[in-house]
Amino acid sequence: MEETASTSPGPFGTSVTPDPSSPPVPVVDIIIPVYNEEVGLARSVELLRAYLADAFPFTWRITIVDNASIDSTWATAQRLAQEFEHVEAIHLDQKGRGLALRTAWSVSDADVVAYMDVDLSTGLDALLPLVAPLVSGHSDLSFGSRLALGARVARGPKREFISRCYNAILRTVFATKVRDAQCGFKAVRSDIARQLLPKIEDNGWFFDTELLLLADHNGLRVHEVPVDWVDDPDSRVKVIGTAADDLLGSSRMAWKFLRGGGDIDLAGAERYEPDDDFGRRLVTFGLIGAISTTVSLVLFLLLQSTVGVFASNLIALSATFAANSWANARLTARRRHVQWARAFFVFIAALILSTMTLLVTSVLGASQLLTVIALLASWMLASVVRLAALDGDYRKIGR
Repeated sequence: MEETASTSPGPFGTSVTPDPSSPPVPVVDIIIPVYNEEVGLARSVELLRAYLADAFPFTWRITIVDNASIDSTWATAQRLAQEFEHVEAIHLDQKGRGLALRTAWSVSDADVVAYMDVDLSTGLDALLPLVAPLVSGHSDLSFGSRLALGARVARGPKREFISRCYNAILRTVFATKVRDAQCGFKAVRSDIARQLLPKIEDNGWFFDTELLLLADHNGLRVHEVPVDWVDDPDSRVKVIGTAADDLLGSSRMAWKFLRGGGDIDLAGAERYEPDDDFGRRLVTFGLIGAISTTVSLVLFLLLQSTVGVFASNLIALSATFAANSWANARLTARRRHVQWARAFFVFIAALILSTMTLLVTSVLGASQLLTVIALLASWMLASVVRLAALDGDYRKIGR
C-alpha cells in the first residue's frame, strides 16, 4: 500500500523525506549518494533492499542522498521512500559526495553509518564483514579495499594504474596501512563519526581519504575488507581531475600533520596500548635498525676510498634516513605517522656524533677495523636516541 511521505527541512539546505511508517532506530544506516541517476537508482535500491531483507542480520535503513540532481533523480528517490519501508531520502542543494555523507551521517540515529555507490560496483556479500566489526565494537571504521589480498576486481588499466599510484603515495608519505582510500564502500561507528566529521574539510571526492587519514592519525582501529568489484562503465567520475584534487588534498593533510595538526579529542573513544608492549616494539625496532645499519655500512665501505670517510658517512646515513623513519612510524611507533621534525633532529644528531667519532679515529690513526667498529657504536647510540625521541613519550596507539 502506498502512502504519502512528508518533507521536512534538514541541515545544509536539505530536504528530508522520512520513512512514513516510522520504523524503529536501525543498527546500520546505508547512505547512497546520487547525482543524475534517474536511470539506475530504482533498480539499485530495490536490489539492495531485497538483499538486506533476505541476508542481513541487523536492522537497517537505506538513505538516498540526492546531490542537487537536475534530472528526475529526486522524484525517484521520493517515490522509493514512499513505496518502501526502511527507505528515506535527503535532497541537497549543493553537489559533493563528501557533503552528502557529512549531511546524512550527521543526522543519522543509527549505531553504524555506511555508504556505497549507487551502481553497486561492490559485491553486497562484503557488507556484513564491513559493518560487523563496528557493531561488535571491535573496530571504529571499516573500508572496502580493491587492493587487498583476496579482492577480485574488474576495471580498466587506466583506473587501476592511477589508483595504485595514488595509494602508494599515501602509504609512503603517511606511513598508513590503508591500501585503498578511494573505494566507495565504507562504514564508521556513529559516535566516532560525530568526532571526525567536524575536522574533515573536504566535501568532494577527497572526503574518503581525509576520513581515513584522520582516523589512522588519531589511533583509531581501522578494519580492511577485501571486496569483489566490477567497475561501472557509465561512471561519472572524472578520473584525472579527481586524481589531481586528491593529490592537492594529500598535500594539505601532509602539511597539517607536519605542523602538528590533525589531533582530535575522541571523548574517551581512544584505545590504549598494553603497558607491556615494549618487548614487541623493541624487537621490531631492532630488526629495522639492523637492516638500515647493514645498508649504511655497505655504502660506507664502498664509498670511503672514493669520497673519503666523512662524505661516505653522510651519504650512508642520508640513504636510510627516510626509509628508517617511515618503517619505524608504520611498524614500531605508538603513533602511526612520521614525526619528520623529530626524525630529522635525530638524523642531525647521528651525523654530528658519527662525524666526531671519525675525527677522533682519524687523529688517533686508528685502523680501518677500529674505525668501522667506532662508527657502528655511534650509529647504535643514535638508534637509542631515535627510539626515545620517536616513540618513548607516546601512550596511545591505534587499535
